[in-house]
Amino acid sequence: MHTASVNYDSDTASEDRSTTQLEPPKVKIHANFQIARPPPGPGPKSSALRLSPKLVLQIQQLIPRHRPIPVLEIWQPPLRKSNLTRDFAQRPKMRSGDIYATLDEPYICSRVALAQQERSPRGSPPLNHADEERSANPKRDIVAALCQDSASGGKEKEKDAAKTGRIHFRETQCSWQASVGITGPDKRPCYRFTILEETRGQSSVAASGPIFLQWEKRDVAGKNGMGAVQSTDGEQFVLLVIDRAAQRKSRVATMTPAGLEITVRKTSTLECLRSCWDLLQPISGPAGRRDDPDAPSDLERWLYTQVLTLGGWVAQQEGWLH
Repeated sequence: MHTASVNYDSDTASEDRSTTQLEPPKVKIHANFQIARPPPGPGPKSSALRLSPKLVLQIQQLIPRHRPIPVLEIWQPPLRKSNLTRDFAQRPKMRSGDIYATLDEPYICSRVALAQQERSPRGSPPLNHADEERSANPKRDIVAALCQDSASGGKEKEKDAAKTGRIHFRETQCSWQASVGITGPDKRPCYRFTILEETRGQSSVAASGPIFLQWEKRDVAGKNGMGAVQSTDGEQFVLLVIDRAAQRKSRVATMTPAGLEITVRKTSTLECLRSCWDLLQPISGPAGRRDDPDAPSDLERWLYTQVLTLGGWVAQQEGWLH
């Protein structure tokens, strides 16, 4: 499946010129994450008989003068996996080759929290523990199921199906339809995520939906602003939020095999992300605080989970997982 090019006006060029600064003075959201990989398992025989989940990727938030904070983990499910997604609105069925994401420690989100964190002693625990109730119900830690589309009819169809998938989040009514294609005049590889609306037990892809997300493969152009996400092999992906109605695309994050950097500089990008959250139909209510666009709070946490999870799906397709 190939995705069409999007040639809308872009603010990514101006953002590229700002990467020499440590952090733009009017940045709305900014966070760095590193990717940690567990050691390889004992072998294929034990994998076939696996009765417990297998950790394949851990994403850690990087905070100045603080230990890395494990925030999101990617797992291969055990053989007995039927109950993992029972709390999801879509009730997806997980198959062999599917993975799922869990939250570990809470994110450090706001600029105020970051400032407090920088003043804290080295090695102190994270300040933002708003999600302590998670420990009372471990199932609430499961935030997303990343499912490959099933196929039958030969190896070619199975290969094509491996390039598409659905990402289901526990806190939203709708899912993401993932597809692989090319974009731009230089035919760069890309991964597009389109909102998949679930109605009456049937799924319909909003192909002409107003907003979608897209990871695009780019050449690495030197060191990033914070110096936290560095690639050793030249691979880099850029995440864009694309607004069809406004005919505009904005950079939200970059990712390499070493980690991710999330940066939102403009209020217009923040509002576009808020609209995207609304389109996914959050179960817990409206998307974020609309009275103060400079106080992202819940929107920021939602954005982190979306970017890291969709990045995990790309990592699986790129062969970055063990």
